[in-house]
Amino acid sequence: MRRLLSLVFCFAAATLTAAPPEQRRILFLGDSITYAGTYIQIIEAALIAQHPDKEYELLNLGLASETVSGLSEEGHAGGKFPRPNLHERLDRVLAAVKPQLVIACYGMNCGIYHPLSEERARAYQQGIARLREKAAAIGASVLHLTPPVFDPAPIAARLLPAGLDAYPQPYSGYNDVLSAYAQWLLDQRAQGWQVLDVHNAMKTALAAARGADPAFTFAKDGVHPDAAGHLVMARPLLEHWGLKTTADGLPDHAFGADIFNLIKQKQTLLRDAWLTETRHLRPGVKAGLPLSEAQAKARELDAKARELARAAQSAAFSGTVSEWQGFTRHDFTTQAGLSAVVVAPRQAAPGRPWVWHGEFFGHKPTPDVALLARGFHIAYLKVPDLLGSPQAVMHWNGFYAEMTGRYGLAAKAALVGLSRGGLYCYNWAAANPGKVSCIYADAPVCDFKSWPGGKGKGKGDPKNWERVLKLWAFPDEAAALAARVNPVDNLAPLAKAGVPLLHVYGDDDEVVPWEENTGVIAERYRALGGSITLIAKHGIGHHPHGLEDSAPIVEFIARHAAR
Repeated sequence: MRRLLSLVFCFAAATLTAAPPEQRRILFLGDSITYAGTYIQIIEAALIAQHPDKEYELLNLGLASETVSGLSEEGHAGGKFPRPNLHERLDRVLAAVKPQLVIACYGMNCGIYHPLSEERARAYQQGIARLREKAAAIGASVLHLTPPVFDPAPIAARLLPAGLDAYPQPYSGYNDVLSAYAQWLLDQRAQGWQVLDVHNAMKTALAAARGADPAFTFAKDGVHPDAAGHLVMARPLLEHWGLKTTADGLPDHAFGADIFNLIKQKQTLLRDAWLTETRHLRPGVKAGLPLSEAQAKARELDAKARELARAAQSAAFSGTVSEWQGFTRHDFTTQAGLSAVVVAPRQAAPGRPWVWHGEFFGHKPTPDVALLARGFHIAYLKVPDLLGSPQAVMHWNGFYAEMTGRYGLAAKAALVGLSRGGLYCYNWAAANPGKVSCIYADAPVCDFKSWPGGKGKGKGDPKNWERVLKLWAFPDEAAALAARVNPVDNLAPLAKAGVPLLHVYGDDDEVVPWEENTGVIAERYRALGGSITLIAKHGIGHHPHGLEDSAPIVEFIARHAAR
């Protein structure tokens, strides 16, 4: 089944630019397919899994048998009651829910399973227009989903041909009616309507799946999709909002199944309560709990789902798990085959901020421990002896993409450069200024001529100076001395991006003399209009790093993390 679903999803419809919704209170309206709600559960579970710190409300008030056209076939439900008309309850629903966005999926019942007619099509179009007018009157936007498919194959024996005076059973070509309704909606995009194409996504997916299995169907009764069909229905909106699921429709997270089950319970509770609260007239619908009671239970389920989503994001790091300073450490191999370390907070802060060490992870850990307690992740990529060279920058580019893409960390990292780690942090930051929240540098190397070159006051390091010549492929030492590839030479991109700097240094440093490194950075960065804070340690050499009271370091990083 998984293989078949994978084939089906390849045919999901293309959508507009992917981004989470701006509106936070979202109302779904529709018929029994929306009432069943699986596609909404898939969407909300994925939304919470990817954005656990954003407070969205997805409220399902779909009602079985309902139409937006106001039509009902003779003898509906065995003559017990006519089809409900959305417009009988719409004012009450909008007044009670106060949505910012209405997502409407109508059409399946609106042609009452008869052949296409101008009169019925007009009733559908007028009903949709009335829905839009009512939503606009309360300031809500509307997003339309084209109707799902009607599948005649599994119920062929029950269907009736064209040309009859009455249709006590569905018309065999009814999906053509739905295709016409879908096309009319799609045509309204030219008028600025938001329309996502569920109908053709399902139609294409059904044809593809049936090519592999002629007996395949999404709906055994021709109308109501199964879980696989609901996932195809969900796909256009998932893609529109930039949400990911597994092939089974679960959130793409370690605890995806648990998150989905909690959202399923929450959605069912709220659907039943809201339908009861807004006094629909359809017989046979299960009554819900009093709204306040349902909302209280739903809040508990929602909180559990969000807690799991946050935990899933930190648990997603693979490799060896151990304890580090009271927090969970993950030692793992990156997708590029490099060794890396990430220490996860107990609960990630909003936006999932992170600190990225250039070198010497674990040395003087007090600031890291304090930031972990505030919800920061701490990360380190092991690429020693590359000294911030172009190869190091290339590896850092890949690590950044993995941390922000696969693991969902913040788009801007706080860089920490101790000693030679300054070369890594500054050279990567100069190439990626928009991806840096701030830089804390401690006795940093900012010019390889100073260290390891030893061409100034410093002692130098001949072995690492040879590395510099090889890493940058300099033909000789003169070329290295003339090259403008050091942090002191490439500050303009950081100043333009407004990246704040903090340098802590000993004013008696004989290894990385501050005047040749931090001093040059400060003078040039301020001349470019950049912001830099200097904390001098009088009479201190290259060691020890850090401060006895790390609060200024912690506050600097925490203050600028959301920049």
